[in-house]
Amino acid sequence: MKRIILHYDMDSFFASIEIRDNPKLKNKPVVVGQSIVTTASYEARKFGIHSAMSVFEAKKLCPHLIVVPTDKEKYHRVSNFIHSLVFKITKKIEFISLDEGYIDISDIGLSKEKLKKFAETFRKRINYHTKLTCSIGIGFNKLSAKIASDINKPNGQFIFYNEEEFIDFIKEKELKIIPGIGKKYRELLKKKNIHFVKDAFPYSLKELTSAYGKSRGELLYLSIRGIDYSEVDYKQEIFSIGNENTYRYPIVSEPNIKKEIMDIFAYSYKRLVRKELMAKTVHIKIKFVNNKTLTRSKTLFSPSDNEEKLYENIESLIDSLTLKTPVKLLGVSFSNLIKKSVRQLSFF
Repeated sequence: MKRIILHYDMDSFFASIEIRDNPKLKNKPVVVGQSIVTTASYEARKFGIHSAMSVFEAKKLCPHLIVVPTDKEKYHRVSNFIHSLVFKITKKIEFISLDEGYIDISDIGLSKEKLKKFAETFRKRINYHTKLTCSIGIGFNKLSAKIASDINKPNGQFIFYNEEEFIDFIKEKELKIIPGIGKKYRELLKKKNIHFVKDAFPYSLKELTSAYGKSRGELLYLSIRGIDYSEVDYKQEIFSIGNENTYRYPIVSEPNIKKEIMDIFAYSYKRLVRKELMAKTVHIKIKFVNNKTLTRSKTLFSPSDNEEKLYENIESLIDSLTLKTPVKLLGVSFSNLIKKSVRQLSFF
């Protein structure tokens, strides 16, 4: 049976919940966060404001910005309610964060003509029960579904029925449309004048892996061709692996903090490799001398055990923070873990 995968992504989730619960915020530039923006409303994004930006910088871009403190318990409650609604469709669901997930609808028996109606009904039911909007992408695998859900955001939908449609759509787009092709990777590709998806097609798998490593080269080669055999991981165990260090003397300078993070990452990564695991989500934890604790996480498009790729994401989390207060605890961890052998079998 041909696979049909749906990806749903709640629109500006945290900010939308706050706007729903306080109608006075409607149609105004709103961000959720304390010192760092966790979510920006679409009105705020028009000013160039985005997640992981400091609130200080955001206010410079938009002086009349409204900042709402984070209420994690409320967001978890709403997320769990959405999960309960989605479970009424099927159990073949992989929730990858509070506000998005993949659903394998292959065995529901939908014809090509009925997929559009199914996506419309899905969005309407979510809105009816939560007063929130979501965007839907449907594709022939997780990769195509993920890209499809971003095309008509917010509160829209898009469907890729086959590989030909997918390639025809993305070939003229910039490489940032591909999940996992981050800023640093794109900078390397630009050195070979690879700016758009179509620019990468002439390169063979061997050429790309030789130039950029096995993980990165394969990701680019396969993704631009719409190739992704990864399953909707609805039986995935949820656990984590990582380490924390508490310091007798607080760490003051940002370079020293980054060095300690690198050391903790290296130790945690060795544990990950030793247990033959791959991670999909990376986390950092920072506790300051004033006992304020910051946690940040980033979910990759697919599980990885590539050291450079995992550290690059840890580094991006650190770079998004302003570290001026002395630190007394640092931690690095990995979650959404699967056995490497399982991933290889399902992918190939």
